[in-house]
Amino acid sequence: MAASHPSTEMAASPMVRPTVQELAAAGAEEPPRQYVLPEQDRHGDLLAADEFPEPIPLVDLSRLTDADEAERLRAALQTWGFFLATNHGIEDSLMDAMTSVSREFFRQPAEERQKCSNLVDGNGKDYQVEGYGSDKVVSDDQVLNWSDRLHLRVEPEDERNFAKWPSHPESFRLPAPLP
Repeated sequence: MAASHPSTEMAASPMVRPTVQELAAAGAEEPPRQYVLPEQDRHGDLLAADEFPEPIPLVDLSRLTDADEAERLRAALQTWGFFLATNHGIEDSLMDAMTSVSREFFRQPAEERQKCSNLVDGNGKDYQVEGYGSDKVVSDDQVLNWSDRLHLRVEPEDERNFAKWPSHPESFRLPAPLP
């Protein structure tokens, strides 16, 4: 299937699907069936963000040696499965730069993003986690996540696969400035 003519149906191979960005650009009014969780599999007790009985847990990473903060982390992971980290030591300027270069990558034409594809051979049979794309498609009835992502190994440094790293924007490969 040509990237310039995305469809809301499956591509020629059931293992290769259009990206979410392609579907959105094609004017899909609703997500295709592959992205919709069947009614019987939905949890009717899910809440909207403004309906949560308590705020998302905050964990101060600079205080993890304190027993109370360690307990807060444990409780957050057991009850919520995630938390908002504070005092993590990452400079705002570095996070801003990462957000900016990521947005630049995802705003590029599909042909440029596909140069980093997580499909090794283009037909979906040889999938790898690292690279640009979405979930591995293993069956026609699989429910897919409504997301495209760029997954890159950063550490350990000697295991970085620069073949999957974008060459554009050029700033993507520049070393981060030290704080």
